Amino acid sequence: MALRLLKSALRLGLSLWLAGSFSGAARPAQIVVSSSTGTVALVSITGELEFGDALAFLRKTERVKEAVVVLQSPGGNAAAGMSIGRAIREKGYVTLVPPSVNCASACAWAWLGGAQRLMGKRARVGFHAAYLMRGGRARRSAVTNAMFADYVSGLDLPPQAVAYITGAPPERMYWLTLATAQAVGIRTSPYANGGLAEILHQAYHAPMMIQEATDYPGNDIARLKQTTLDACLVACSEDTTCQAFTYVTYRSECWLKNGTGSAEPRTGLVSGIK
Repeated sequence: MALRLLKSALRLGLSLWLAGSFSGAARPAQIVVSSSTGTVALVSITGELEFGDALAFLRKTERVKEAVVVLQSPGGNAAAGMSIGRAIREKGYVTLVPPSVNCASACAWAWLGGAQRLMGKRARVGFHAAYLMRGGRARRSAVTNAMFADYVSGLDLPPQAVAYITGAPPERMYWLTLATAQAVGIRTSPYANGGLAEILHQAYHAPMMIQEATDYPGNDIARLKQTTLDACLVACSEDTTCQAFTYVTYRSECWLKNGTGSAEPRTGLVSGIK
């Protein structure tokens, strides 16, 4: 499997190099495999990805059977992101973007490969179309975007998710939050805190179902003022007595609930249920 992944990475990287869609001078990412707890290893990837980082990732995780891959990167080489993502998916690793951390561009593509995906509070995963620089302007790269389409086809994402992550123009970034991930169908669990055992428990806990323009009246157990939708989702996920929430967008207000009852349509409200 490792040899096949390596060959795939080399083919993809060469194509992107010929297309000119790799990033400019950048520091190589730091890939560190920490001591495992039982059979689970913690793999951290920080810094800007270069093509050689995909090969480094394959070498360093060659004998790692189960892992949580923690990502923090502004992006970098598209081939590296997709190759690492493919390896993560084939190995069945969990991916995590920690609280208040950004993972953009090629990093986001690697994160997508997780067999289970986690995002911390205020974490953001950024997507934009792959591009070439022509005449000082960013232009969509048909070659790279076709390769990305092939990559995401193996990730079991619904059409609305694919449309979201490929919809941003080259000069913009679509920042995925926990709530947005749930809304477009990118299966993602909220990460609160804890070690490897807690991370894995949270990763395999069923994500909450987000429903826009929906209210679940009653069953209130707590109200959070001046908060965000993501923080509301995390608060309910961390509370074992919380079975649902309703977020009032025009008041930045979160209502935690110990039951659901009957749903009612209501503009300006967003609800989530476990």
